Amino acid sequence: MKIGMTRICRIVGFFLLVVMISATALGMQPGDAVLVDSSDPAPRAALGAGEGADNFQVVQITNSTKDQILPRISGNRILWMEVERGGTVSLYLYDIANRSAERIIERFSPLTHPEISGNWIGWVEDLSDSSGQFFPCIRVYDIQSGTTAQITQYPAMPYQTSESQDITWERESTLAISGDGIVWHDKRDGNMDIYYGNLSSGDWDVVADSRKDETCPSISGDRVIWAEQHGMKGYTIHLYNLTSRERKQITDLPAMRRNQVISGDYVVWSEWREGDYDICCYNISSGNTTWITEEPAHQLWPRISGNVIVWSRGRDGYGVSAYDLSTATETRILADLAGPVWPDVDGNNIVWSDNRTGNYDVYLCSLGNRSDTAPQLYTVRLNSVPRGADISVNNESRGRTPATLSFDRAGICPIKLEKNGFRPYTTTLDISASMTFVVNLEREGPGTISGPRPILMSITVDSVPRGANVSVDGAVHGTTLFKMDRLPSGDHEVELTLEGYQSNRTTVNSSEPINITLIPETNETDGDRPLLMGRYV
Repeated sequence: MKIGMTRICRIVGFFLLVVMISATALGMQPGDAVLVDSSDPAPRAALGAGEGADNFQVVQITNSTKDQILPRISGNRILWMEVERGGTVSLYLYDIANRSAERIIERFSPLTHPEISGNWIGWVEDLSDSSGQFFPCIRVYDIQSGTTAQITQYPAMPYQTSESQDITWERESTLAISGDGIVWHDKRDGNMDIYYGNLSSGDWDVVADSRKDETCPSISGDRVIWAEQHGMKGYTIHLYNLTSRERKQITDLPAMRRNQVISGDYVVWSEWREGDYDICCYNISSGNTTWITEEPAHQLWPRISGNVIVWSRGRDGYGVSAYDLSTATETRILADLAGPVWPDVDGNNIVWSDNRTGNYDVYLCSLGNRSDTAPQLYTVRLNSVPRGADISVNNESRGRTPATLSFDRAGICPIKLEKNGFRPYTTTLDISASMTFVVNLEREGPGTISGPRPILMSITVDSVPRGANVSVDGAVHGTTLFKMDRLPSGDHEVELTLEGYQSNRTTVNSSEPINITLIPETNETDGDRPLLMGRYV
């Protein structure tokens, strides 16, 4: 029990530490950010959160009463940690294309935030050896196979509490992944050194093993960077090529530098100068170093992908900024908020977590999705059988059926229908196009309580072109794109009619979506054989 409590305390300490760091930077009270407990089993996907600071459309990925923190993005995948009161941590993975979240690790004990690249996720976690003693080691998760493996096998303490000016004792990133390559630091030989491993082949190598502490590596392709500590003077940043085995010091004198990361030809970090931290960038090809920011406030936690740098901007609060190295322009993605913000970037997609709702949720925006033009509007023509059901969308009243609802962005939308004498109906609509949605409400009463309930099915019909009238079992209910829920299982006759096109009638007996191409009306014939659904009969 004593060991278990120690582990929990270390986890809680880590996250409280992050909050305290931010509080120190802004003069906040550490108690301003509080973890909220909830019995909800998982975060819920949410609709967009509106516009960012410079008119960027922001999509809210999670909508939970638990804290969703430290997101990372790789391709179409977003990774984050869910934290509950008491230090319980779970790991979630979100597919942007499918708009679906999955809990991949439940109740684990991370000592640093997880990193993701391609099919690999890595983090540092406390595990016990044969004697029952706990020590930190690196674990990786293979997304493709759904398996977890342990990378380090010794009590080498692969994490770091680094002291830096003004913001002290922050536990920084201790590992990084690029493709199949992983780099980390540990002190198996008495001080912190840098190691490289290939996650597919299992091969590993020593990258840096001087007498100084070398910590917090980052990797991009065959290039690795890290910080070398020079006592209280600060750090120098070093570069190593895994292929040529060439090593280079890319900063001159020790300074208070932190959060160094690499992507392709660029290395960025946050450096203390003139009373606060600013973002600095080094071009490997040219050897030039450029200050990206010069604001009288902390600029922290930089990340880079290609030519785009993102970081957390602090002044009256924390916001998110992006800088395009190709155009030398800075853009505000998120206005200043009270709590700390942890951004990440991959390509044009930027993710972060903030506490605008009272707890931390994950948000996403694309640099290519500025709302200078009118946003795409989606309409949902919502009806029920019988009519007159009260509609709630995201727990907000939206009138009664039939009704036409408008949405200015795609996403997952929870809805609820209620009508006296009928069972409440709840579902989530995946809004990616305008559609008609009809619900057959189930009547309440003694007759429906006893005995098994009937097996139900749904009908989803699309057409080319869209806008065709849809009749189900002889009754017209709407137009394509069309979905009707809670139908009794069995055969149902579906007919599509559209002016200028031949009507189409088919029998549906499963919930599999159908897409029907309508044939234009014509007086032409091919001999004596009429055309039906594009084929000769």
